[in-house]
Amino acid sequence: MEEIIVLLLGITYGLIIGIIPVVGATTGLVALYPFIGYFSHNPYLGVVFCVAVVAASTTGDTFSGILLGIPGANSAAATMVDGFPLALKGKAAYALSAAFTVSTSNGLLWGSLTFLLLPLYAKIILKFGIPELFAFALLAFASVGFVSSKYWFRSLIAIIIGILIGLVGIDVNASPRWTFGWDYLLDGVQLIPVVVGLFAVPELLDGLRKRMKTTAIKAKDFKNQTFEGIKAGYKHWRFSLLGGFIGSIIGILPGLGGAIADWLAYGQTVAMNPSETFGNGNIKGVIGCEGANNAQKASSFIPTVLFGIPGAPFAAVLISLFMYLNIEMGSIELANDTRFFNYLSFSFLVATFLTGIICIFLCRFIAKISVVPYKHYFPVLMALVIWASMQYTGGWEDFVILLIMCIIGIAAKQLKFSRPSLLIGFILAERIEKLSLQTFKLYNLSDLFRRPIFMVLIIFITLIIVTGLKNRNRLEYN
Repeated sequence: MEEIIVLLLGITYGLIIGIIPVVGATTGLVALYPFIGYFSHNPYLGVVFCVAVVAASTTGDTFSGILLGIPGANSAAATMVDGFPLALKGKAAYALSAAFTVSTSNGLLWGSLTFLLLPLYAKIILKFGIPELFAFALLAFASVGFVSSKYWFRSLIAIIIGILIGLVGIDVNASPRWTFGWDYLLDGVQLIPVVVGLFAVPELLDGLRKRMKTTAIKAKDFKNQTFEGIKAGYKHWRFSLLGGFIGSIIGILPGLGGAIADWLAYGQTVAMNPSETFGNGNIKGVIGCEGANNAQKASSFIPTVLFGIPGAPFAAVLISLFMYLNIEMGSIELANDTRFFNYLSFSFLVATFLTGIICIFLCRFIAKISVVPYKHYFPVLMALVIWASMQYTGGWEDFVILLIMCIIGIAAKQLKFSRPSLLIGFILAERIEKLSLQTFKLYNLSDLFRRPIFMVLIIFITLIIVTGLKNRNRLEYN
């Protein structure tokens, strides 16, 4: 019973976060740092709550994208291209119900394949040695550097900056490194202000600069449009499944996030319908990208749980939140923790299903939240994320680090330096240092060539780099 109550609370909070424009799962999770300690008596309840927040916010962010033309998160940006024009034509309920039908069904399908088989994947990962883990870390860098952005050189610089920030503290020889005599940095730069500065604050400020043109759902059309939207979701199942497949593949690649999955799915849908016009209210455009939405979130848990490498920015926050609960992602202990996998599967799948049902049948009422002026909840969200960033010492040092990271995050957003790349570099800095030293100290080149998994990963990395360099004209999330 306690699990159900916590799940419903997570869904409620996640829906609210998802509905608020330009917030999304990452910012919503960051705001939980001051409260995560309430689950210390039962860490698995914390898993249920956090995962329910992710599932609900991923579905809920469709509201503002369709009704306001401003996505609840960057991963829902593609939905508004055809969803908002449909809403302006008086078909908001039609677009919303189609989107919820598709995102929920794909979340359940690909989520089942992810979570129910995750323990099996974990057993496979136990066969990975030091060289394979090193190669997978390089795969993360290649993914965010050459796939998530057409500005690949800037992405590489962002990775380097992230690594440099991540190496601040104590080095492998137990000596201070780049602390400049500031004892506060001996434990390194904390993850919370990095995430807040790179993602939460820039997006919250961006929301203030955007004008919101709202639309309303007419009561007399609600039932008919809802029914037609559900029918459209199943009628165009090919685009829905294609989007789900693309989302699940992108989710497995570390650090890419949902934006690129949605845009790739949208682009494929457009390409498969060359005789049709998109961008002015084509329901297929909504269905294609919404198919990728929840599927990407589900498969992002694979590198996050098994390797401790975030599959998306929101997953980086999850890693940190779970550390507060003494749950270490990527550890051997976690790979053998059946109870963790059960709670993870239960919370994502049930939350996805319940959120879809709630959104479809109550969208006329829930939609009213999305038209509340942004200025009313901006101060609350900003206060929460700043408060979360100052939980390390509670002193001025926390605020200084947050301010520095905010400047870096805003500059990266404006100058098109990939923020996911910088975050991945920061998170993997110590790991890549230790793995590289161990790999080249314990193995020579001929030893590495005789390790099939290592060679497969190297080939895959090479293909990603070559493909990324050849295809630079694509949409990206910075």
